[in-house]
Amino acid sequence: MNKILLLLLSFSLFFISKVDAQQRSAPPSEYESLLQRADQPRAYTNHIVIPKTDGSATFGVIFRLDYDFIPFLRVRRGMNPDPEDAEYFAPVRMGLEIFEGHVNESRRADRQRQTRSVFRENYRDTVFVRTFEETKSRFDHAQGFLSTTLQPGKYNYNLQLARGESVREQSSQRRNVSIAELDTLKSAGIVLLSDMDRSDDNATATLLNFGSNVLYGQNYDLLFILPDDDSEEYQLSVYRLRSGDSTRKAESSPTFEATLNRDDTFKGRNARLEKSGDDINLRIDRADSGIRFGSLSVPNNEFENARYKLELKNGEGELISERIVNSQWLDMPVSLLNIDVAINMLRFIVDDDKLRQLRSGSSSEKERKFREFWAERDPTPDTEFNELMAEYYSRIDRAYERFTTPQNPGFETDQGRSFIVYGEPRNITREFPTNAPTKEIWEYRNRTLVFEATTGFGDFRLVEER
Repeated sequence: MNKILLLLLSFSLFFISKVDAQQRSAPPSEYESLLQRADQPRAYTNHIVIPKTDGSATFGVIFRLDYDFIPFLRVRRGMNPDPEDAEYFAPVRMGLEIFEGHVNESRRADRQRQTRSVFRENYRDTVFVRTFEETKSRFDHAQGFLSTTLQPGKYNYNLQLARGESVREQSSQRRNVSIAELDTLKSAGIVLLSDMDRSDDNATATLLNFGSNVLYGQNYDLLFILPDDDSEEYQLSVYRLRSGDSTRKAESSPTFEATLNRDDTFKGRNARLEKSGDDINLRIDRADSGIRFGSLSVPNNEFENARYKLELKNGEGELISERIVNSQWLDMPVSLLNIDVAINMLRFIVDDDKLRQLRSGSSSEKERKFREFWAERDPTPDTEFNELMAEYYSRIDRAYERFTTPQNPGFETDQGRSFIVYGEPRNITREFPTNAPTKEIWEYRNRTLVFEATTGFGDFRLVEER
């Protein structure tokens, strides 16, 4: 951390020379629209299809609801919460209904067409928390699953959430799913796991619960559903998808490759979902005959925060399964949601010529130059995560939260810009001189900044540096 602070302080001479002349070069609405997007409560859903030896399949829908997504209520008299000192509770009710046939989302009439329901089930739970702050958390969550056995065929399903104790429900889009032969599983043939453990009797995998996302900087495992053929090995390739390319075109060279050989495979039957504490597990009984599975680990802590395509091919180069995954940075600073905003926010520490250079080119070119800029300043170049970049943009967010006034967003104020470059002062004092504006004094180890109030609404101007 000391190294990060020193690197940020290296920008200070440029900052002080620019304080009075700094012009707003990006409308605050750009940042604020990203902030609204980042603050949206999150819910994640995903489904898995695990074939059985008789041709049917275990079908399950997994969901995760962050606490800031769930409407909490005050604990009422007579309730017996767990823990006993809980002050808030939230009823969680999810409903799953599965219908025959696929739905064509591009045709309104087809979307509304009623098909025969083949399965309907509800999930119920109650979440208790101790504090109001916990009810707004996006790191704590409720999760569960609903599952059944489906025969071969085409289906679509609808997942409904009842918000709190209201009868009004929110429905997800109806999603198609196929129970098909092993050689046509494609995306369903790759299951995202946080980890997997194999014993002589069974294989137990903890499912990732972020939909089609994997967590940025954290390794994960993959479970493959393999055709029952004579292939001795398979090749896993992970390709980074090009930024700003809606065609999902991958880069030509893989980011990661690994070989899945016989030692990485096993046969099993009776696949089922189980809740174990805070985890949702997939348990498969080991057997001499059954469905063939394989597993590999992915060193995601070495990958950039981006979108990736996973491809599994057999020894002849034939595609067995593929899947798109997104890298999810849960507490990513707001500015990093948009490359143009991220570059504009560098105006506090770089000159205009450098900004113009970074702003030029296509989206992919700007992203490349942006990554190179921060790579040159990475305090830990042996790891993918850049602590200096994360600290810088986190300070912008904190400056917005702490110093925004009716006139200016926090990062455009003198105090906000000072905070971005120098960080948290060691000491803050206020002086209230007679017949003079209020002064606020920030003391650092090697400098003191003096701010003077300009209005009665929290605006302070930097008037002196000692």
